[in-house]
Amino acid sequence: MRAALLSTLLLLLAALPPAAHTQPAGDLAGHWAEDRVALLVQRGIVASSADQQFRPDHPVTRAEFVRWLVAASGIPVRPALSAPFIDVPPYYPAAAHIETALSQGWLPRLPLFQPESPQLRGDAVATAVRAVGYTPEAGLLAAHPLPFDDISALAEQQRGSIAVALLTEPALLSEPPRPSFGAGNPMTRAEAASLAAGVLLAGENGVLLQASVPIAPGAELRVEKRGVLRVAALWRVQIAAFVGEENARRLADQIRERGIPAVIELEDGLYKVRVGSFASPGEAERMRAQLAAEGFMTWLVQSLPAFEALPGPSRTSALLVDLASGLRLLPAAGDGVRMRRQRPTDLARRTGALAAVNGDFFSAGGDPLGCLVIEGEVLSEPDPQRTCAGITADGALVFDRVQGDLTVSAAGATRPISGINRERRADDLIMYRPMFDESTRTNAFGVEAVVVAGVVTAVADLRGNTSIPRDGLVLSGHGRARQWILQTLRPGTLLSVQTRLLPAAGDVRWHQIRHAVGGGPRLLSGGQFAAMQFTGFEGFAGTLTDRRHPRSAIGMLADGRVIVLVTDGRRPWHGLGMTLLELAAELRRLGAVEAMNLDGGGSSVLVAGGRIVSVPSEESGERPVADAWVVLPALQSSR
Repeated sequence: MRAALLSTLLLLLAALPPAAHTQPAGDLAGHWAEDRVALLVQRGIVASSADQQFRPDHPVTRAEFVRWLVAASGIPVRPALSAPFIDVPPYYPAAAHIETALSQGWLPRLPLFQPESPQLRGDAVATAVRAVGYTPEAGLLAAHPLPFDDISALAEQQRGSIAVALLTEPALLSEPPRPSFGAGNPMTRAEAASLAAGVLLAGENGVLLQASVPIAPGAELRVEKRGVLRVAALWRVQIAAFVGEENARRLADQIRERGIPAVIELEDGLYKVRVGSFASPGEAERMRAQLAAEGFMTWLVQSLPAFEALPGPSRTSALLVDLASGLRLLPAAGDGVRMRRQRPTDLARRTGALAAVNGDFFSAGGDPLGCLVIEGEVLSEPDPQRTCAGITADGALVFDRVQGDLTVSAAGATRPISGINRERRADDLIMYRPMFDESTRTNAFGVEAVVVAGVVTAVADLRGNTSIPRDGLVLSGHGRARQWILQTLRPGTLLSVQTRLLPAAGDVRWHQIRHAVGGGPRLLSGGQFAAMQFTGFEGFAGTLTDRRHPRSAIGMLADGRVIVLVTDGRRPWHGLGMTLLELAAELRRLGAVEAMNLDGGGSSVLVAGGRIVSVPSEESGERPVADAWVVLPALQSSR
């Protein structure tokens, strides 16, 4: 019995690492990296040698750095079942860690890894920034001033990665001051351990990145990123998206019959068929390539069981605009000829805007689902349940729920207009303006009256798709509205149209509205939450209000500046999104006193300085939208 016990104790002692490996190294006393190296030693991530020396100023190898970084990140280590690189066989000591970093996208897929070569400083910082999910921020901060004299020749992404590593709190890169960064120099073991410890601290204690990017005099972009993803996310391959659930179910069943797992996820009103449940993007990529070869349109999608259960990561982009500087905030829609969905980058380019953010919700056909007013012309009728944001003639930003007082009067008779520039439905009387399109795109089951300069010039019954005069409009009626047109309007009839917006709160400033874009619900009013429970508020369902999604919002600060905010979501490594209550709280934290939600999900995008500064969640990238808010330069004064 004693022999068996002694044997067991000997086995346990043999399994323990040598004591010298877990004790602070003798050559670290007083070293600038002592505390961070001690943290990694305490966690068993790094070890001193048998002679209790860490050799902090010796170069670290590429393999050793990756092993430390993967261990510090806390992600599960994947076994290397095959060689991740030609020169890294599966039996190589750090092969599993290298395979893990490669599968997570931290390392480029090249033929050779050169595991025993020195790790270069610039590459190490870029890899660490990828490991914490802050690569998009590196792209934004490429021009950020850095305290080194050898930065100008570096690639933008590497410069931005160094900026991120210095600006995070606590800093990923915590080293003594030096005149040159030395991106091409070998990284020492102390520098590598300090960087890996920064990744460990970011994941365990949280991390904050705040940066300001000037866009133009009077316009400033503030980027804020919090937290690091510390749970395993799932990777799937999206192969289709349907408006109808039945089509999605049919395709998912066909995929399952092949023995491949498939799920249907509802996002932004589309039923998306997604395949597999992979632990890494590398595994998902192999499935994506197989399905793409079969003709499917494929995208890699990262997901979590529950976005609401985690504290982060969270990413917001806030554009602060001082209209007193002369900058102008206006809506934009269409391609300049007709109301067709456009990407916000295209709208910004067409209008010469400094910045743009997506606007109102819209139908599958691209019709704005709320008010749209441009230069005093109502182009889409408001939804009386939902809030609109308006710009008055003197440039004030106002918010309210508004109702459209839309009527047409002729021959002593007046009739309400059902809608403007949208699909005609049963018994509707729709007014089509020139910006809608070259024609009404209606079917033949109605009558249409052409109006120029307030005079009916033609009436066409049971034809449809009438041409819209550039200097007039078309009234299109179905059912009872058709009967009214046939009984009231003839060529030569004088006709007047009234389009007024009536605010629910009676704010007389709405009588002077020049521009307006719909959205909703209202988030802040007078510095307070517009609702303590947004479910059902302004008619929005709980799936939209109480789940975390990408969001866009527009508001006003206490000092009168406009704030446009986008929070990224549906990207677990980057941003989880926000509920509407979280969005309202974030806006109030940033100083907003009035605010309104805009369309979100795959539509959310912020463009500033000629590029996208948010990370869209749409699989295919930036989504075309019905309208947008754009920030235009100040008008040049004539002398």
